[in-house]
Amino acid sequence: MSNQERMPFVEALESYKEQHFVPFHTPGHKIGVEAPQRLKDWMGPALLYDLGVMYALDDLHEPEGELKEAQDLTAELYGADHCWFSINGTTALIEAMIMGSVGPDETIIIPREAHRSVISGLVLSGAKPVYMDCQFDERWGIPLGASLEDAVRTMEEHPEAKAILLVYPNYYGVGVDIVNIVKEAHKRGLIVLVDEAHGPHLPFSENLPVEAIAVGADLVAQSTHKSVGSLTQTSWLLGQGERINKRRITQMHQILQSTSPNYIFLASLDMARHQLATEGKALISRTVELSLYLRNELNKISGITTMEYTDIQDRVTNYDVTKVLIDAKELGLTGVEFERMLRKQRIEVELVQAHHVLVLITIGDTKESVDALIKAVQAVSDDVLCEASRDAATNDKAVQSLSKDSALLPLPQVRVTPRNAMYAHREQVPLSEALHRIAGETIAYYPPGIPCVAVGEVISKSVLQYIENRKALGYVPNGADDMTLETIWVIQE
Repeated sequence: MSNQERMPFVEALESYKEQHFVPFHTPGHKIGVEAPQRLKDWMGPALLYDLGVMYALDDLHEPEGELKEAQDLTAELYGADHCWFSINGTTALIEAMIMGSVGPDETIIIPREAHRSVISGLVLSGAKPVYMDCQFDERWGIPLGASLEDAVRTMEEHPEAKAILLVYPNYYGVGVDIVNIVKEAHKRGLIVLVDEAHGPHLPFSENLPVEAIAVGADLVAQSTHKSVGSLTQTSWLLGQGERINKRRITQMHQILQSTSPNYIFLASLDMARHQLATEGKALISRTVELSLYLRNELNKISGITTMEYTDIQDRVTNYDVTKVLIDAKELGLTGVEFERMLRKQRIEVELVQAHHVLVLITIGDTKESVDALIKAVQAVSDDVLCEASRDAATNDKAVQSLSKDSALLPLPQVRVTPRNAMYAHREQVPLSEALHRIAGETIAYYPPGIPCVAVGEVISKSVLQYIENRKALGYVPNGADDMTLETIWVIQE
């Protein structure tokens, strides 16, 4: 067992700074000497650690010293064999694990609820996607992921597949039957890739779902900045076993990471690992307790409900209670209206959809922050219930519009691999004339970043309807050249 009390990369940076070298290397501000004054004000002493790639310090692309030690400590903490740090977020890690596992025209099985970075990984790798059917909860308007039966059926129908990618847990904290899907995939020789962006905190509480690496997943990407303590844009990739080619993953990782990595970002990953190793159980235990307290108090407020595991446990296996879906359907509010009213109370939420908002409770929350949220939701409830102008007709209108918003994402119809489609000749046509054409761009709505149509897929009636519903509710597309989506790029016939 290594010494998890150490922060080797952080210690190396601090040691270098204390030697007071005169810099004749990047960055141009020369250890903060001539940085813009406002940047000095913002960054303070951190600017002294904003160094270029140094001979005296380790290299993200081929780590051999303290950075390698920091990555090895992270792998050990999670029970993995390997760890790769990322300063280009989990997006680059998802792309790297796809590129390192499947190549041109090779088949990978994925869920439709996958993040748009999966589509980017398909473009970069040239792999062929096969989609699993995913469950959807009409009441809450959220995806529940693929059932074990759907996953097995897809694997049986596509014996040529080399890998399967799972989202676990998803944006809403919902987890598929990870244990049995991994077992079934390995029985068929598939590499299991897991987008566990929302799960780096899972191992530190018995009241949370089991982590993917613990049940045998081969490659697991985690956004450490989402629920634990590293800086935004930082993540790590965990790997284990003989099914993966470590060197190939490293090579793909090198392609997707900057050759001028920010050392402060890398140091924050070392710090976050240390914090989890030394305080993780206490921090995550408190986080879970705050989440349960929040749920209990919110459910006392008139017109407000939170989604609970009991609502979906007949279809899913795991649920992360720190992802709290707050629903205002009984108040007749759309999610957009609910979010706007909360913002007036100085509350910023993570996601807006259907009749609800999603809030994330993390190690950074306190009793005071949670109480502020409860107070704000109570104020919204009081305002709505006291507003005489909100009559039954208004409520009916909101419910009618939201029934469209809660519709299942369109079923993908892949006609051309994403890579071939991305490089095909394209033309821009009115959206109204795009029916049955093949998309030349990927359209998603954030959050949660799930494509309603990806490059290379058929633009079906359900795709057009989904886009129109989103436009009517005021959502702005991501990935579209024409942000109004009056027009869309398609592959030339």
